[in-house]
Amino acid sequence: MVKKLSGIRGDASWMDWGMISILILFGTLTATVMIMWWRVISNISEVIRIRRLKAIRGRKYAEGAWGTRQNSLITLLLAEILVALAISGLIVLMLAGASF
Repeated sequence: MVKKLSGIRGDASWMDWGMISILILFGTLTATVMIMWWRVISNISEVIRIRRLKAIRGRKYAEGAWGTRQNSLITLLLAEILVALAISGLIVLMLAGASF
């Protein structure tokens, strides 16, 4: 117990702090990837919802909910999907230890 308390007091070595910072970084990057994938899934479902509403109702939904035109909204959502996939892919490669 005394040994654990000494670590809390600040008697931890640089190696201990390095491992703690690596774990925090790994957790943060993992959470970022999960949030990015959540955005991708929600954007895909939004595009599917707009496409299923057909022409007139889809335009009304896009203008009412998003304040923009239907085609512009779909283009924006698809661009966000691609960016999120690229960033999350790079993070996964970094976490896996791949080097270029």
